[in-house]
Amino acid sequence: MSGSREEERRKLADIINHWNANRLDLFEISQPTEELEFHGVMRFYFQDKAAGNFATKCIRVSSTATTQDVIETLAEKFRPDMRMLSSPRYSLYEVHISGEERRLDVEEKPLVVQLNWNKDDREGRFVLKNENDVFPPKKSQSNGPEKTEKEGVIQNFKRTLSKKEKKEKKRRDRDIMKQMTEEERPQIKDDNDALQIAVDVYKDMPETSFTRTISNPEVVMKRRRQQKLEKRMLEFRSSDGRPDSGGTLRIYADSLKPNLPYKTILLSTSDTTDFAVIESLEKYGLEKENPKEYCIAKVILTPGGQHSEKCMKEYILDDDECPLQIFRDWPSEKGELVFQLKRRVLDLLSKQNRKHENNSADRKEKEDNYSCWISSDKLPYLVELSPDGSDTRDKPKLYRLQSKVTEVGTEKKEDNFIQLFGLGIQPHHCDLTFMDGVVTATPKTTDAATFVDGHCISDTTMLHSGVKVQFGSTNVFKFVDPNHDHLGRRLSDAGQVAKGQRNKQGLQETTFGLDDDVLSGTALSTSKKRGMVKPIIRTDKLHERGCRKAENGCCCFSNLNVFNIRSQDSHGPENMLPASIEFRENSEDSFLSAIINYTNSSTVHFKLSPTYVLYMTCRYVISSKYKADISAVERSQKVVAVVNKMVEMMESVIQKQKNIAGSLAFWMANASELLNFIKQDRDLNRITLDAQDVLAHLVQMAFKYLVHCLQSELANFMSAFLDDPEESNSQGPKIDDVLHTLTSAMSLLRRCRVNAALTIQLFSQLFHFINMWLFNRLVTDPDSGLCSHYWGAIIRQHLAHIEAWAEKQGLELAADCHLSRIVQATTLLTMDKYSHQDISNINNTCFKLNSLQLQALLQNYHCAPDEPYIPTELIENVVSVAENTADELARSDGREVQLEEDPDLQLPFLLPEDGYSCDVVRNIPNGLQEFLDPLCQRAFCRLVPHSRSPGIWTIFFEGASDENHFLTENTDLPLRKDPEIITVTLKKQNGMGLSIVAAKGAGQEKLGIYIKSVVKGGAAEVDGRLAAGDQLISVDGQSLIGLSQERAAELMTRTGSVVTLEVAKQGAIYHGLATLLNQPSPLMQR
Repeated sequence: MSGSREEERRKLADIINHWNANRLDLFEISQPTEELEFHGVMRFYFQDKAAGNFATKCIRVSSTATTQDVIETLAEKFRPDMRMLSSPRYSLYEVHISGEERRLDVEEKPLVVQLNWNKDDREGRFVLKNENDVFPPKKSQSNGPEKTEKEGVIQNFKRTLSKKEKKEKKRRDRDIMKQMTEEERPQIKDDNDALQIAVDVYKDMPETSFTRTISNPEVVMKRRRQQKLEKRMLEFRSSDGRPDSGGTLRIYADSLKPNLPYKTILLSTSDTTDFAVIESLEKYGLEKENPKEYCIAKVILTPGGQHSEKCMKEYILDDDECPLQIFRDWPSEKGELVFQLKRRVLDLLSKQNRKHENNSADRKEKEDNYSCWISSDKLPYLVELSPDGSDTRDKPKLYRLQSKVTEVGTEKKEDNFIQLFGLGIQPHHCDLTFMDGVVTATPKTTDAATFVDGHCISDTTMLHSGVKVQFGSTNVFKFVDPNHDHLGRRLSDAGQVAKGQRNKQGLQETTFGLDDDVLSGTALSTSKKRGMVKPIIRTDKLHERGCRKAENGCCCFSNLNVFNIRSQDSHGPENMLPASIEFRENSEDSFLSAIINYTNSSTVHFKLSPTYVLYMTCRYVISSKYKADISAVERSQKVVAVVNKMVEMMESVIQKQKNIAGSLAFWMANASELLNFIKQDRDLNRITLDAQDVLAHLVQMAFKYLVHCLQSELANFMSAFLDDPEESNSQGPKIDDVLHTLTSAMSLLRRCRVNAALTIQLFSQLFHFINMWLFNRLVTDPDSGLCSHYWGAIIRQHLAHIEAWAEKQGLELAADCHLSRIVQATTLLTMDKYSHQDISNINNTCFKLNSLQLQALLQNYHCAPDEPYIPTELIENVVSVAENTADELARSDGREVQLEEDPDLQLPFLLPEDGYSCDVVRNIPNGLQEFLDPLCQRAFCRLVPHSRSPGIWTIFFEGASDENHFLTENTDLPLRKDPEIITVTLKKQNGMGLSIVAAKGAGQEKLGIYIKSVVKGGAAEVDGRLAAGDQLISVDGQSLIGLSQERAAELMTRTGSVVTLEVAKQGAIYHGLATLLNQPSPLMQR
């Protein structure tokens, strides 16, 4: 190999090593050969417009394979042409989450394109699309239903057109296209349509640990940010050599993103406004917007404005002004300066403001446009309550909050302070900031105990009218905002305007009013100028008015730091779980022990019952219903004690039952689900960090014990792989025994509702065990005769059964990855290896095998009587290539080059990021009431259903919003024992329009047929009563229970133009199969 070729190979190897270091093992790329060829697994998506969704497949691709080669393979893999009436024309697209995409040329190399993502640590996807699968939009006007019905009939009786008719039809179609407007015309290559592919694929299949290639996106993003930061800092130093030529600047966007406080951008003092706009849009996730439609406003909060009519002035910056330089040059005595990102709706008026800034008369006029009037009786205030939170004081003090910052503490300030004394009050305890119509509370230190509605806060928290605010142990106040109703209307109207503007630009955003959840609430940065707040005595009239305003709403919370007001008179759903648990204090230990220590996992119908009961227990203890007289600190301590007790009991149970697979799967599922509840709950998360670490350890411990149990059971039947078909051994284990063991393990995990990510990891361990057991037998026992063409073929045939089973279960990727070495070993035993021409083929096919393994397999090879011997020179050449490729790759990954496969799979245990039951379970799960009945009968506890709950279990999760809270409409039947059975009659035209899948759920002895998706435009979608997750009980009176998917599909195709279906609504959720609906699997389209 020439020096330049070797240098090129070395550079390519460095790029591949960088890729492998940051990507999942599944997408590992092999080291380049002497011809610079390499191989890797790629994931492809197929856009099925008929079904309205995406399918996905992973295939191994060579760097020499062109786009056309890959398309031909994918077309065969996806087999979409089974449903096509016309011949498809496929293209391959490269898309990214930002919306960027392009169509690959037929001669491009997709694997090389993917490797180029390495440059910026990018993530992307490849989408196969049928270019003929484009449906022009229907005309808004039609001739009525009669014409539609007639067209549907005609379509069923189309005949083959003659050449003349085809030519005439083509001419008519061309005329119609000319008459269409640009919006109506289907543009295959149009940018908007291209963008829609990227939007659709990421919407239909969001980024998770199973759809991305990057192994640790957080680390990659951190490194990318660090590189960008270093580059910018280098620019700052190189411009003039001064260390202060750059810095950070806070950019607010209240009108665009009211739920985000601000974003910090990195600027130099010479960076202009137009550059700052681009950086700000990127930070706020609006990088696809046109920067010319946005501007940055300079907002001046004048000192002493709280005592005058002028409290705010705003000017739009010119594109060539430098925001950071302006900020640094701004004198503090002129007031506070902040920057707001806005749309250019007031650009013209703002330019006029700047032109006449020096004219005092004009300046007064412009200030009137931007100043805000707040009369004293409209200012928000704190009214004193009794230490227990009741409104019983005869002459309570009232503190009005002026604009800017009000300090709370024992120290007496010159201006704008509330002086308090009592247990736990710090000299400078808390800042109350009133700005832009919003009041926030910010504790100054971690020791400054501050509570909002009984919840201890540590960060800036937005206050809403009616909440109780407590400083220290005894100083309790009610916060009242007289402008609450008016402000709510103003924000709502602003939201409608913003929404209209966004719709015009094609963006999907939501603006929240006061009745919507806000993720965090920080006001603009605080001012150094403060005015004094004098305590005054509230009159009876003020008292009555304040009470009336406060009583119009009741407090409910959407996260630890944000509180909302919801009318008590509302008849809609409330922010509460579908049910709550209440237990007697003196029976706490007995109650928890009955839930954890004395639960028989085999008799529990709803396998996650302990999780839901324990979570409701935590929510009960943290609520004011449990010991209403204790302080917030004591309540937090009690919650921690209860959670720790749960974890200790769970650990004891797992240790005692570490040899029982059923119990381990049961408690692994419950421990992982409980950990997710506690981690996601905004109130429990911060106070139970230690318990979360222990729970995570328990999940891993149960996982390890369960793997050991299943491997021990599997070991009893591994000799089935070495069963000689020519010898009759009826007593020994068969390959069916291995398959039965795997099937039993899968049934156990599904019955216990184990998270799909844990299921995949567990079966990865089992596949590795099979791989290790067989491979080590091949390479360590040269006298066994297993290294031969005969035994290679037998073992490969048995492995094919395992691979087929894995594909049916949706585990084909795990099997392909972890059975790869034994599969490549059997391939080596059965392939040609007799001449110099075979060397390249051997190394390309057996790239997973290192030099020691290849040497052992080839040297121990037993030739058949009519088979030529393997040349020694060939073995040496094959081993030499492996030393430079597979061995080097292993060493670069920190692995030892060894002959035998490691008994333990060297992969870190990963807790699932998503796919938990709380995302799909609605109302009170079927079986939970029965689980609690014995405890309720013994008076340990009681279950309280909440009929006005929205029916979801994520109501108290961090970032939960009203949009998610109230999706469930049928909350009046929380104790339904079985799915609702309905009868649906469909009038078919071209087809039923359903995708079905057969599965066996928890508590079911027979297979059931479930709807996985409803095809757009089909009879089912037109009818509107069927949905994904529904179970099909019968079709035209013939039962589908216990039938295979193929048999059920056959019955459904034999139906007439009118079909009657008996359906169990959302049967998949009731039977624990909700996660199955999210897994890509081969389905039959009907």
